[in-house]
Amino acid sequence: MCQHTHCALSDTVFGEYCRHCDLMFGVDGFHVIGVDRQAGQLVVQVETCQPGLVGCPACGVLAHSHGRRVHKLVDAPCFGWPVQVQWRKRTWRCVEPACGVGVFTEQNEQLAKPRSLLTTRAIWWAISALGESASVEGLRRRLGCSWRTLWLAVKPVLQTMDADQARFNQVSILGVDEHIWHHKMPYERGPREVTGMVDLTRDKHGDTKARLLDLVPGRRGSVYAHWLRARTERGCQLVCVRGVVQFGKE
Repeated sequence: MCQHTHCALSDTVFGEYCRHCDLMFGVDGFHVIGVDRQAGQLVVQVETCQPGLVGCPACGVLAHSHGRRVHKLVDAPCFGWPVQVQWRKRTWRCVEPACGVGVFTEQNEQLAKPRSLLTTRAIWWAISALGESASVEGLRRRLGCSWRTLWLAVKPVLQTMDADQARFNQVSILGVDEHIWHHKMPYERGPREVTGMVDLTRDKHGDTKARLLDLVPGRRGSVYAHWLRARTERGCQLVCVRGVVQFGKE
């Protein structure tokens, strides 16, 4: 009788993987070879398929296998547990004497950027939660990592998003909301009060799906005015209609 729920994890030494586990992990090209629960978190061991010939990224000479090394990553929570991904990275050695590369390691930015401590999925999970008023402290507890580890991972992504003015292109109605960011002393955690700018544009069905556009320190009217002036200086058109600021309308 066919065992539809059979897991082939125990058969990975024979080159077989469990497609159900791979599907749940959800990153193309990666296979789950082990799952365990350790120290209050799920530990998922993954590896990529055996590739063909691999050339040195610098000189192109055919490289020799140099074994594997484990790269530990913080992933998004799963089933209410913090998750650690242990990626068994393949390594190669360039045999060209004139090449200075030496040993190099496989990379896959779909899972994580080089030298990253968080997976790409975990970073965007945290950014999405921050947009819904979650705190960094609360998120780092759910991820099972330190505050600094989380913030150093999400900060450059947030800075890139902040510099991209394309997020204002389809905004026609702007909402403003004050928010208490944290309850610590300002010298410990920075400004407590922030002002949030929210996209309240209606879709073709007349429904509004609020989207956070920006957060700036402070909650005075001058903060909002300064933000509006900065947007007009960058080419955004602003018109106030019945007390509501609208973008992109003559």
